[in-house]
Amino acid sequence: MLTMRYDIQVGQYRLGMLEKVEISRSVELLADTAVITLPAAEYNTALDVESKIHRGDRVIISLGYEETGMVEEFRGWVQRVGTDSGTITLECEDDLFKFRVALKNRQYKAVSLAALLRQVVAGIGGGYTVDCSYSWTYEKFTVNNATGYDVLKKVQEESGADIYIQGSTLHVHAPGEKLGKDVIYDFSRNVQKCDLSYRRADERRVQVVVKAVMPDGKVKERQYGSTGGDKVTVKCATSDDASMKLRGESEHKRLTFDGYDGTITTWLVPHVIPGDCAQLHDADYDYKDGRYYVRAVKTEFGSSGGTREIELGFRLT
Repeated sequence: MLTMRYDIQVGQYRLGMLEKVEISRSVELLADTAVITLPAAEYNTALDVESKIHRGDRVIISLGYEETGMVEEFRGWVQRVGTDSGTITLECEDDLFKFRVALKNRQYKAVSLAALLRQVVAGIGGGYTVDCSYSWTYEKFTVNNATGYDVLKKVQEESGADIYIQGSTLHVHAPGEKLGKDVIYDFSRNVQKCDLSYRRADERRVQVVVKAVMPDGKVKERQYGSTGGDKVTVKCATSDDASMKLRGESEHKRLTFDGYDGTITTWLVPHVIPGDCAQLHDADYDYKDGRYYVRAVKTEFGSSGGTREIELGFRLT
């Protein structure tokens, strides 16, 4: 049995006791989050946390095993300190926390997504660079009483892009465009449990309807995918054909493939993050072997052990 280890730094303090920590990361959620739960008292003495830990304190969480070493799982900021229900919780958010800064009201016309994002980064004063591969153009984009976070959330909802912070770079890419490392999962060796259903692409017939509002108020519509199945409607913030096509094809790719839907639960090793590639192997059903885009990872660490719940996205190969 492996020996669990953790190293959690909050502000100028290193935590010496821990009830549990939960880390949620997803390419479809704008920010990665962590919730650190501490016991409210130690040796019957109430802990005075609120005077020592504050909103905006830096948080670094490393987890792992003594035998395999620890890995940094989360780096971010304290968003809220909670003292309810007899426990103390530190609710944390990754560097998207720094984008919760009010921007100047402004209206942009014929602005590319990359140019808009550079304006957002300049507006929050965070010193970030932008890596945006989306060829997305807004005919008009209005910033009105909004933070940088609000703008990114709107962009993600309208474009379907993967948006995340990596180091000091804000990344914006089509789903699955930027792939991380391959991580091998064998159902007979390193998968604790699974909640999966295998479906073929012909069982996932989907027609994606992309709608965009034209400057004159009329609605422009484009369709992608197969007829005779489910119809999914998505909004597109800009009406140029290239942007609508990219929006439709990205959504169709996300919804249709031969392969698994669902989650697998593993231990802390091997390490995996959203955007990595989960290589599944099933000795009983070779045809179900496949390489999948990792959509989300929920990591839990506490007295009951350490686990990762991995949500599979679309199949890559």
